[in-house]
Amino acid sequence: MDGLGKVIFIGAGPGDPGLVSYKAIRRIKTADVIIYDRLVNPILLQLSKPECELIYVGKNPDVKYKAQDEINRIINEKVALGLTVARLKGGDPGIFGRLSEEVDSLNGQYPFEVIPGITSASAAALYSGFPLTDRAHAPHVTFSTGHLQKDSLKEIDFQALAKGGTLALYMGMKALPEIVSVLSKNMEASLKVAVIGNASYGYQKTVIGDLSTINDLVIEHKVSHPAMIIIGDVVKVRDGLSWYEKLPEFGQRKLIISSAQLDKESIFEMYDQGGFYYAIDCLDDETIQNKYKAIHEEILSIHGFDEVITDSLETIAKLETRFKIKNHPSKIKINESLDK
Repeated sequence: MDGLGKVIFIGAGPGDPGLVSYKAIRRIKTADVIIYDRLVNPILLQLSKPECELIYVGKNPDVKYKAQDEINRIINEKVALGLTVARLKGGDPGIFGRLSEEVDSLNGQYPFEVIPGITSASAAALYSGFPLTDRAHAPHVTFSTGHLQKDSLKEIDFQALAKGGTLALYMGMKALPEIVSVLSKNMEASLKVAVIGNASYGYQKTVIGDLSTINDLVIEHKVSHPAMIIIGDVVKVRDGLSWYEKLPEFGQRKLIISSAQLDKESIFEMYDQGGFYYAIDCLDDETIQNKYKAIHEEILSIHGFDEVITDSLETIAKLETRFKIKNHPSKIKINESLDK
């Protein structure tokens, strides 16, 4: 198969870029094309080489940006050119990631590899302060999708719950009221439920309730997708704030900007403090700015940053010339040694 392109299906994990495997990072750095989903932390894309083409095929529960057939077509079109194609997916590509459909679309013509990622259920539970299984509460866990099909809920594994297991539902926020209604007809109202939005990001939200209260709690705390719904007694293990929510910068959002090139992996390390961090660098490089323009604009439009860390006030002026900032941060920190 010498000379042929190759497709690498990569699990980008749940959000915290520090959870991405070393192998995944190596492949992202060498890919010719990266085809990525909505749930991928965009800071990972900045590891790509300058000439790498970025193609967004994101989906959300309400609007499909690209149909699956179109995604398959794009993958095949690029790999047929002899390129190394990284198909970057949130979480783990083999858990509700439609991996087999994309692999099958290659028809055995091109080599491929799959790099697992940390799935959202695991990260959501652990970053919220409880495991998915526990000797005292849950001997097993079931992964399922909360999507509605033909106006009826997919079969819920009541047997697993009745035997003391944990049920982890992906993509279920839109159908949460129906899920609760179906469960309430079969289970005790006191059954514990956790809903975790934006797991492993600094703006993660965790609400804990039971079948009688969880709908109201989700509305009250404004938890929206992407979110995991985790049901079962194992949720009781959580005791107050989780280790993650106790990190010093949890809840903070920081923008790091520089005219020079930044070491992106040092940005990854910042996530260890519990916040959300995004970098915009090489502000004088038109090629780089054009490559990431749409991504930068989206980040700046949806995030109000608490602090800007920059190498100079002049750099902030350059940023404001290029982009509109939704909410000007109240704090600006000058760090002249930001660049490599």
